Amino acid sequence: MSRKNLLFQKSVNALLDILKNDYLVGDILPSDLTIANRLDVSRSTARKTIDYMIEQGFIVKSGSQKTLCAMPQKSHYLAVNKQNMPKDKQVEEHFLNLILNGKIKPGDRFSELELARQSNCNTVTVREFLIRFSRFGLIEKKPRSQWKMKNFDEQFVDELYEVRHLFEMYSLSSFMQLEETKPHWQQLEELLFEHQELEPYMEERFHEFPKLDQKFHTLMQSAQPNQFVSQFYDIISFVFHYHYQWDRNSEKDRNTLAVQEHIDIISKMLMKDYRGATLALEKHLNTAKESLKNTAIL
Repeated sequence: MSRKNLLFQKSVNALLDILKNDYLVGDILPSDLTIANRLDVSRSTARKTIDYMIEQGFIVKSGSQKTLCAMPQKSHYLAVNKQNMPKDKQVEEHFLNLILNGKIKPGDRFSELELARQSNCNTVTVREFLIRFSRFGLIEKKPRSQWKMKNFDEQFVDELYEVRHLFEMYSLSSFMQLEETKPHWQQLEELLFEHQELEPYMEERFHEFPKLDQKFHTLMQSAQPNQFVSQFYDIISFVFHYHYQWDRNSEKDRNTLAVQEHIDIISKMLMKDYRGATLALEKHLNTAKESLKNTAIL
């Protein structure tokens, strides 16, 4: 199976999840662009996925308006073929999904054998992945091939923030030095539009923010690509965003404030106001740190 088909299958299943969890029959669905952002795919892939949903009878389209007309069931999900996915990536995807879905929480223990069975990989591959992942300080080894998801304390958050602050400020400085002819500026304008489109609807669509946030910070890093920064930032982003999955009480308020702070940062960047963008980014990073700290000590 081609990677393209695999992406389509995963997009279909992801959209089925969104329809099932966030909407009721008769609800008007968001724009193609919003769906593409939420699925983290291109517009063309999103449109193909939506067309498939229309063919299957889940969505009815009238002009540009899309309406949910039937609720997905378990039998409607596609059997995603992962045979071409490297085993280490297969383990990683499965493990992170367990965390993001709240099936492994801080303090929980899990075994290598259990993960091997669930991810359809051998224990050697699982152990190698967990050893690599453990260097980020999120899990710790226990006797008899057991592992534990660690709780985050204030010291952990402070240390993580220091690293993130260095990376983000470096990325901002590099971006602001780009020539005006670089495509990054056009992408930044489009990103501002996406934020402004989402902001008025945060009451219902606050769950769409993490993917938008990832797009913003990824674009910032793209000005001066650095493989070490990119790899480590994946973990930083994971901690800052998905630790919140374990406490959703203030998720809407956190994301609403973050969207506003992003708009402030991006607007000042587009005005070539380096000092203003730096102060706005500083404020955003401090907000994220305090939010994570409050979550970590609950």
